[in-house]
Amino acid sequence: MSGMRARQNMTFPAFQRAALRALAALTMLLATSVRSNFVFDDDPLQPVTQDETVSVGGVVTLTCSVKENDNSSLQWSNTAQQTLYFGEKRALRDNRIQLVKSTGTELIITISDVQLSDDGEYTCSIFTMPVRTARATVTVLGVPGKPVITGFDDAVKEDGKVTLTCTSSGSKPPAKLHWYRDQEEIQGRPDVVESNPDEPTYSVTSELTLTVTRKDNNALIACVVDHPSIANGDKRTEQPLSVLFSPGMSIQPESDLPREGEKFFLQCVGNGNPEPTAFVWRRKDAELPPLAKVDGAFLRFESLNKSDNGVYECQADNGIGMGDIAHTLLVQDQEDLDLFILTSTVPSSSAFPTFSPETSFSTSSEDETLPPFSSSSSSTTFSTSTLTFSSTLPPFTSAPSTVPPSPEVPTTSLSNALFPDLTLLPSSVPARTPPSPPSSSPATPSSVPQLNGVHTFTEAGVNAADPTAMSTSSGADHAVIGGVVAVIVFIMLCLLIVLGRYLIRHKGTYLTHEAKGSDDAPDADTAIINAEGGHSGVDDKKEYFI
Repeated sequence: MSGMRARQNMTFPAFQRAALRALAALTMLLATSVRSNFVFDDDPLQPVTQDETVSVGGVVTLTCSVKENDNSSLQWSNTAQQTLYFGEKRALRDNRIQLVKSTGTELIITISDVQLSDDGEYTCSIFTMPVRTARATVTVLGVPGKPVITGFDDAVKEDGKVTLTCTSSGSKPPAKLHWYRDQEEIQGRPDVVESNPDEPTYSVTSELTLTVTRKDNNALIACVVDHPSIANGDKRTEQPLSVLFSPGMSIQPESDLPREGEKFFLQCVGNGNPEPTAFVWRRKDAELPPLAKVDGAFLRFESLNKSDNGVYECQADNGIGMGDIAHTLLVQDQEDLDLFILTSTVPSSSAFPTFSPETSFSTSSEDETLPPFSSSSSSTTFSTSTLTFSSTLPPFTSAPSTVPPSPEVPTTSLSNALFPDLTLLPSSVPARTPPSPPSSSPATPSSVPQLNGVHTFTEAGVNAADPTAMSTSSGADHAVIGGVVAVIVFIMLCLLIVLGRYLIRHKGTYLTHEAKGSDDAPDADTAIINAEGGHSGVDDKKEYFI
């Protein structure tokens, strides 16, 4: 027993020593193995690398560097631990791999035309004691293909349903699909991802179900691929929709003012898919006029007449459905047309004058009222900027009365609406423009007489302002005119006085040297001798200057 115990005591220390040796070896192995992205800041000989991401067909650059070097060389190895470059020396014959830079502290290489097989971890090593390594992960992105939309072959009727399927393959990692109607994003079903059996890529499928309306006709439904290897929107496919729907109708008249005696037509316009080809015209509650002819989508009138007034209906058929529309025709005679053209240029508040028996003149700026002004036929209410009226014009007579202008009341001019070519002199523009009193009753025209081709109106119960009427003359202008007339009259009176005095001064009595009895003398000498007796017996002759 004592011998057995001695052997056990001798064996236990030997087992402990073996365990300690194994632990020491594992510690040394861990110490000599350095993973990528793990850097000892206090070890200047530790290589440093970084991960890279590249798309298929692109170029990736691998860089390995150390802070210091003890004359050891750097080396790059691929995912299969094949040496690519050992310092400046190429180790693997692959023309896609090129040396960019090799120094004692840095080794840079590039791999062009990257393929999916290039994806993985690359190792950079420096052969020191112990050997130090660092790893860089290269992620190769599979570029997705252009999406393909299926499921739409023929046009769909309005309110029908259509299901579209979009598929994109070749992406790594799986791409995402988005649906758009024109520029608006719409939601489809969740993407379905499937891996490709022959390569490490994926196929993605998405479905979209729509209930279409006539607004969706010719709309563009787009499927867009979203993936980090491409810019947003680079991979996009569009599918236009075709929706069949019944026509929407409208009637377009040749003119908005159909006149009696003229040619005229109504056009029936149908907006449908397909376009309508069959049209039916009818008149509500009556037959079509004898001079109206149906010409497809047109209803033509050879000569309009008042009897053509009424409601005309058009019905169109495009094979999908039918549409109806109605239009009211109102034929205008010449007088009605002239009235419409004239009134269309007048503001709705009426720009024609009305008169009242009593009229007041006021200026809002000075709060003073001018004396009333009246006439046997009419009177007006004026402001310096706008002419307003408050009652009805009297009917036209053979000798219409006129209102003489008062020195204290400014006179008015004709409306620019009737005489657009008449311009206002600058001297007639008033210095102030107080507003007219507001009106409290709507304007209602009572008659529309026509005199010498000029239409005039009479209105009742309103004070209306004519925005086109020309401004009135001021009291100062009338004072100047009166002064000029007075000066002219004074000058004419002075001329008459001077002329009278001149005529009076040229009238008088004159003596002649003809002797009485000189008519009996045979010659002039004898007459002179016979007249030596003087003029005592000679009768005076008077001569007047006329």
